Amino acid sequence: MARASRPGPIQAIVGEDTYLAEEALERVLAAAIGEERQDALQVLYGDEAKWDEVLGAARTGSLFVTRRALVVRRAELLKYASGPREEAAGESAGRKVKAKVEEDPVEAYAADPPPDVTLVLVTGRPDRRRNPWKRLLTKATVHDASPKKGRALRTHVEEALRGRGLRFAPDALDELIAEVGQDLRRLMGEVDKLEAFAGGRRDISADDVAAVLGRGLGQPLYLLSDAYASRDAPASLELLERLLGDGEEGLRILSTLHRSLRQVRGARAMREARVRREEIGAKLLPPNMQFKLDALLDASRRWSEAELRRGLAALGRADRRMKRGGDAATTLVAAVAESCGGGATWPRRGR
Repeated sequence: MARASRPGPIQAIVGEDTYLAEEALERVLAAAIGEERQDALQVLYGDEAKWDEVLGAARTGSLFVTRRALVVRRAELLKYASGPREEAAGESAGRKVKAKVEEDPVEAYAADPPPDVTLVLVTGRPDRRRNPWKRLLTKATVHDASPKKGRALRTHVEEALRGRGLRFAPDALDELIAEVGQDLRRLMGEVDKLEAFAGGRRDISADDVAAVLGRGLGQPLYLLSDAYASRDAPASLELLERLLGDGEEGLRILSTLHRSLRQVRGARAMREARVRREEIGAKLLPPNMQFKLDALLDASRRWSEAELRRGLAALGRADRRMKRGGDAATTLVAAVAESCGGGATWPRRGR
């Protein structure tokens, strides 16, 4: 297999997501020195070394390999052994005079790096306002390892799944992200488990996700919430029946329906008030559910204010009936049918 093109002499992996940082580091090292790394790789730590040691190690050649990589972890903690002198100005006999300034060793290295080594700086939050980072990052190849949220996180996971040849049903990926949250390392760990669970099968369903996450094969409440918000009466009634059949509590289902409709009402009001979409998402959805913002805004266009009031009133009546001992299944079916407009059907997203 052909080796990837050799990376530039200075690589900076910048960001606090350790999973993304390790992914980027592995790509850089594979391109720089390949798989045999015993003599070709050296690792230093920014809280244990100084810039002078790092640059000295980078300039020290090897008798055993022709291509080397020097990785500095926690590089934002690197300091100078003796910092370069500040430029000073003065006046002599009426003329402005500038003091001789010692050259910054990091800038000197960046201007003329040794040809046999790739310097990889792994850093969470370097101070981009001050040197050497201010200038160094303009000369390095920068890999972004900032934490991904919302749609960016989902896109990254989808790309990783395609790379593995896995096909997640849309509701399966929705459930995985909803349950695990925005931690990419945890998400990919669950993907590893699902791949093993599938035993060579490439298609992963929501039931597979539910089984691996330890909740059996019950349909999650969020699917009902999505269908109800979209005024998809047939899907809502089908999911309602399955949830009740799985033993889900009627009042918990009612609470889910009520929360879903309140979110739709809030999104509709803010959208009509021309509130920015980012603010709508921040106010109505938790951080690990921001990927649902588009669906929520779409749902908010499917209800009028009068219909929302009618729906909330129907759920309120259902709450009173159930608390007085009314049959949960009958009461909930009636409330869903009434609030969705007597069984009005809207096309489901993605169909």
